Amino acid sequence: MEAIFSNDDLAMEILSRFSALQLSRFKCVSKRWKNLISDPSFLRLHHQRSQLRGITTLLIQQRSDITGDRLGCRMSFFTTCGPFSEDDRCVPIMIRDSFPAKGVVIMGSSNGLVCCRSRQTLEQRMLVIFICNPITREWISLRPTNCHVGHIFAFAFYPFGSSSNKASCFKVVSIQRQKYDQNSYSFVIYSSETGKWKTSMEVCHCKDDLNENKYIHIKGRFYWLTKKQRIITFDLEEELSGVIIAPGPMLRYGVRNSDCLGDSDGYLHYACVDESDLRVWMLKDCHKLDWVLKHQLNLDQFRVEGQVMTDYLQFSIRRVGCLPKDDIFAPGYLALGILTFYDEVIYMMRWGRLESYNFRNGVLKRHYMYHAFFLDHYNYVPATVLPYLATLAANGVLKVKQNSIDDLTSVPATVLPCSTTSAMSGLLGLIRSCGFVASNSSSYQGTRKRKRIKPVRSPHL
Repeated sequence: MEAIFSNDDLAMEILSRFSALQLSRFKCVSKRWKNLISDPSFLRLHHQRSQLRGITTLLIQQRSDITGDRLGCRMSFFTTCGPFSEDDRCVPIMIRDSFPAKGVVIMGSSNGLVCCRSRQTLEQRMLVIFICNPITREWISLRPTNCHVGHIFAFAFYPFGSSSNKASCFKVVSIQRQKYDQNSYSFVIYSSETGKWKTSMEVCHCKDDLNENKYIHIKGRFYWLTKKQRIITFDLEEELSGVIIAPGPMLRYGVRNSDCLGDSDGYLHYACVDESDLRVWMLKDCHKLDWVLKHQLNLDQFRVEGQVMTDYLQFSIRRVGCLPKDDIFAPGYLALGILTFYDEVIYMMRWGRLESYNFRNGVLKRHYMYHAFFLDHYNYVPATVLPYLATLAANGVLKVKQNSIDDLTSVPATVLPCSTTSAMSGLLGLIRSCGFVASNSSSYQGTRKRKRIKPVRSPHL
């Protein structure tokens, strides 16, 4: 095995197949491994393979208030079980424990970093934005100054630089109604490159109210979904905005979890569901506004009765004290809401359970959540559901930005526990599965025991 890792290219090819959490532990093996895993070319390779492997977990938050600031507001945070190794299953717990304050409102997730904000209550009136790295448990705080911001924030992290700068950076955008014009929106931008908040001169004229937690970032553009099936766009580099009319049939106003935005292969997607079908459109050209119907799925295959329905009814009675207002006992009724769309997979809740449907292979899968069994269909605020991708490209970014940001607090990285025996055993198993090691190679047995040397006894005088 030592001969294999003497070749840097071969070592990078093998190590890039591991998860971010495993590689963080592999840094403890030797100084050479630490330098190799921290190399920019390796970080780029690992980031590309992490994207191909798919998301690590889903960040899910439900709250009973629009802003999450009202006194007595119920807030629940869930994560899904990862489908990968045992180490990846620790990531959801690490995410929950990485937040710097209790009761934070989740705003966004991008390339391994998570953005959230504090609750503005009687005890904590000052708004604070937190940028967290769950893998290293580093976080920094930002306080908007000399600007007017609302409670809706969007977040984007560029691990290998943006079009204007090759250095890694992140940006936070606040969208809110103008003070003196309630029929238009203004934008406030924070950039880690300058460490300052800036009010953009761009104004977007739109009378629709925004969904509090339905936005997406694709190729330098932010997209916010309104409650009347329009999409507000904002280009970060040009600071230009616009309004796009979403395709598909008009949905009933006020119906929650009936549409969402998504990303697949770098294209904006819009998904909506009515009484009979689930449809997904793709925006082929953002300049010509060319929408293409990509998927259409009949909902009859999702209609179930029996124990699943009974369990959700019992949950609803315990949660709100009564049955839902809809005609839930009508024949063929389906309690289904779509949450987000990512990489040809639609995530939805059916009778309170989190499920996903993969359009590539037609597989319907149920996802189990930590500390929760059901999602609430009838919650006043739709659940925030964000795909999270664990990647090494985010490591060390917050520590570097700390020196260039004023009025900032942070915590140092937490040293991850390292079990060299289990790590090396898993590494050797991957090497053998890839055919890099012959079958007669000696297996790793953990820390090698030192040979016991018998003490030399002096002769008796």
